Amino acid sequence: MSLRARIHELLEDEERLGPAARTVRGGLMALILLSVGSAVLATEPDLPPPVRDLLEAIEAFCVAVFTVEYVLRVWTSVEDRAGRYGAPLAGRLRYMATPMALVDLAAVLPFYLTLLLPVDLVFLRLLRLLRILKITRYSPALSTLQLILYNERRSLLSALLLLAVLVVLAAGFMNMAEGDIQPAVFGSIPRAMWWAIITLTTVGYGDAAPVTSLGRIIAGITALCGIGTLALPTAILGAGFAREMQKKEFFARSSMVARVPLLRHLPPAQLAEVTSLLHARMLPPRYTVLRRGEHAEAMYFIGEGRVVVRLGDRRLTLGPGSFFGELALIEGRPREITVTTLTPCRLLELDAGDFHRLIAGDPGLRETILAEARETARRHGFTLHVERDGAPAAPADQPPAR
Repeated sequence: MSLRARIHELLEDEERLGPAARTVRGGLMALILLSVGSAVLATEPDLPPPVRDLLEAIEAFCVAVFTVEYVLRVWTSVEDRAGRYGAPLAGRLRYMATPMALVDLAAVLPFYLTLLLPVDLVFLRLLRLLRILKITRYSPALSTLQLILYNERRSLLSALLLLAVLVVLAAGFMNMAEGDIQPAVFGSIPRAMWWAIITLTTVGYGDAAPVTSLGRIIAGITALCGIGTLALPTAILGAGFAREMQKKEFFARSSMVARVPLLRHLPPAQLAEVTSLLHARMLPPRYTVLRRGEHAEAMYFIGEGRVVVRLGDRRLTLGPGSFFGELALIEGRPREITVTTLTPCRLLELDAGDFHRLIAGDPGLRETILAEARETARRHGFTLHVERDGAPAAPADQPPAR
């Protein structure tokens, strides 16, 4: 991989999780927050000279780093995997016109313009606050919001159009009812629009209010319509967030399921069914997942981390791809093991009801689970005996595998 490709991957590949990528992203996020904070403090007129000099030094350092970042992003944009900016000149110009590239440019441009222009323009200093938009690259929540706004743009536009119609109608009716009585406020529809916006958004600023009975009836209806109108974009965004969170959770479970050897043989349709039944659990170290004597309510697949299984005096350590808790479900008896996390773990939990429905529809999966349990027992020096009906049983002188 060339140097340009490595730099592009370091700056643009959000799925890269190495130490270098984490350092670069963390450093840029810290500089973004630092530069925005210094821009906010710099508007305070009573700062002592040493503090103002420090803020100026921070500004110069942040601009230098952001300038290098912008130049590197433009230089490496031709390495885009989708091939959108493949042409050396036209591709880079196309990248420079993208929204995030324009935000990167706006983050450094005010600094250089203030060096060229003899007058310190206030709006150039305020443009420095646009750097906060750079953090959308590194914030999953803001990235998700950006995606939802794009996906729901038609629905949001419809809600905005409805709000505009209500503003015009409310202003028109109020102009008819109160225009002659309060000409300064409701004398024309454009003047009444301020009141309509304030009322429909339920802000209730208070600088304009109807005084006639008809005007108050119109105002009441407008306020009620405003409640329903504002609920529309809230519901649209809420539904969009719920869908995106479900997608991300499903993809995360799918990637974990793909790392479990026991489930890799399943056909795609059944694998998707299993994935939909599993529930992800993030557990801290030294957390007791199962306890001896408990009623069996679920089995677990290890996606990340390691656990220790206590079988009497024995100790077994299981890592990613392993599973536990299945035999107590098959046999329908209390747990005979205790399982505790050694490291932070991400487990996939399969409820007892879903487990029994799953193996009832796939006898081969049941046999695979039992075979894996026997192999685990054999590797750790004890034996599982299987009855004629397929249910395993442990001999009296040895502990069970699960």
